[in-house]
Amino acid sequence: MAHDSKAHVLVIGAGVIGLQTALTLLRAGYAVSVVAEYWPGEGQPGYTSDWAGAHWRTHASAEEKELCEWDTETYRVWGEMVKQEEREGRKGESGLAVYTSLHYWDNQAPEIANGVSSLWWSAVVSDFKDLPPSKLPDGVHLGVSFSTFAINVPRYLAYLLSCVEGLGGHLVRARLPTDSSMEAALEKARTLVGGSSIHAYINASGIGARQIAKDEAVEPIRGQTLLVKGEAKCIATRLGKSKNDIRIVIPRPGSGNSIIGVTKEPGVWDTSVSEISKEKILHECKELATELLAKDGEFELLGVQVGLRPARRGGPRVAAEVLRGGEYVIHEYGHSGAGFVPFP
Repeated sequence: MAHDSKAHVLVIGAGVIGLQTALTLLRAGYAVSVVAEYWPGEGQPGYTSDWAGAHWRTHASAEEKELCEWDTETYRVWGEMVKQEEREGRKGESGLAVYTSLHYWDNQAPEIANGVSSLWWSAVVSDFKDLPPSKLPDGVHLGVSFSTFAINVPRYLAYLLSCVEGLGGHLVRARLPTDSSMEAALEKARTLVGGSSIHAYINASGIGARQIAKDEAVEPIRGQTLLVKGEAKCIATRLGKSKNDIRIVIPRPGSGNSIIGVTKEPGVWDTSVSEISKEKILHECKELATELLAKDGEFELLGVQVGLRPARRGGPRVAAEVLRGGEYVIHEYGHSGAGFVPFP
């Protein structure tokens, strides 16, 4: 996109991808409007970002070079943000904080086919260490530790929204039509922001891209997590022997709470709470954060979260398209559970 300080960019969607993109464009000198049905902090089932963990953990394989570059850039930028906040006496303002992360594999997954030397991101993160067998929980095949970022999700989303508003972003709450063409949805959005000429549209509609962009490759991956009392001393991730067997503990910086979980259920649209999954998470995450257990040996449960990760068969769609009406659209969706990590 050619730089034009007067160009007006319209962002569809106010999830973490949409807000971060809007902020980046505003800082680059563009006029930016954001049109979205749901916004941070409302707890809507259709707004995935509210239900995220979240922390920096790459989902990219070594062969996915572009995704590796995005994740590497995010790690660098977040590191600079944390350091700047500390220098300026604003520590924790964005909701980001550095923690040690313990990462375990129960079997020899493709990611570690040749041991830790297979991990492309070992050279990206700070303080990377191969854990000796004596430091591994029972049943773990391999483990590493490294420094990474935990995110207080409500605070981070509020921070992004505040920055967008503070830089003059135009925010419009609306549900765009999805029963016709994408051109019709964009025309409605353009009308909502005043009908002015739009230099480009950013389609950051997440799971909604299935309808707005008519992309049937978009599908949910249901995830259930629990909010428990106490901030864990570190991030912990344990990958089980099956693809979707994952246990995590993520402290929420400055909140006094942590997130534990998690389920991965491809193609499931149901956002109701599963009592079976809840009890399974409460049981299986104990060994990852014993410091959070009360005197009775149990977690103090504060809440249950269910979200639909906006996945896409074939991977994220980050690409430009010129529609029949001449509208210039940049699609930016399909990041699944990695939406907080790809820094635009």
